[in-house]
Formats: sequence, C-alpha cells, structure tokens
Amino acid sequence: MISFTFLPRIDDPSWDVDGLSGLPARTLTADDLTFHYFTSDVVIGDGCNEIQLRTPDLPVVDFVLMLVQLCREVVSSGASVVESSKTQDSITAVMEGGVVELSCSFSDVVSTVLLCDLEEAPSTALQSAFAVLFSAHGDLRFNEYLIELADLVRSD
Repeated sequence: MISFTFLPRIDDPSWDVDGLSGLPARTLTADDLTFHYFTSDVVIGDGCNEIQLRTPDLPVVDFVLMLVQLCREVVSSGASVVESSKTQDSITAVMEGGVVELSCSFSDVVSTVLLCDLEEAPSTALQSAFAVLFSAHGDLRFNEYLIELADLVRSD
C-alpha cells in the first residue's frame, strides 16, 4: 500500500488562520489551490521506503492531481511521466503485468507496487490532503473545487 503524508511548509502563510489575506477558504478557485496556496513537503511510503519530496512551491492539490494523471496514463497506456506544475519534480511509472515500477526525480529509490495499489493512490493522497487542509481551514470542506476534486478522484 502506498501512503502519503503532507507536511505544511512553514514558509507558506496560507496554512495560518490569517494567511489568506482575508479571502474565505471556501471561495478559493482551482487555480488558487493548484498553484498558489497550501504548499507542502510530501513523504511517500511505498511499504519499504519513505521517499521525501522537500521543495518550496508544491501545493498539496497539485501533487494529488499529479497522481490522478499518473494513474490514468498507467492504466490506459502502461507508462507515465508526470511533473508538478511549478517545481518540475517528476514521477515516472512503468507497468509490466500487474506490477508498476515507480521512480522519482527527487529520490534514488525505485519502488515496485501492485497496479491495484497504484490505482488507490489518488484516493489515499486525497484523504491525507483533506486531513491536513481541513485541519488548517475548516471551511475548505465547503470549497466547491475540492468537492468536485473528490468526485473526480472517486470516479477514476
């Protein structure tokens, strides 16, 4: 099973109660959440290793969207390379049979996971993302884009 832990960046004021410059969190747009707010470091657990992605300018939502795209492409074509929008950190996946080999630009670790576990990765990441986002700003539960993102991840 793959796990994801999002560690809010202390240099990103959007995690603080007053860090959104007076904007209600529930009104943030897809653009706001994907490119501008709630940056984090990410710890990816593959069952054997903890892979650290420490970089400024990686919003939590951008990382979740990377995983959604990665899974779609692996399922449809057997391989994928996805990049974060601003930092160009990448994850590469190649499927052979029911096993997927994952490598990252930010780590020397090469992970091998079952396809069924990879297919669950976007949901797992989204749950972790929501936990950290909602603990910082409870009214994000009512953000229309995040509600739509949850529906998108479930439908995949």
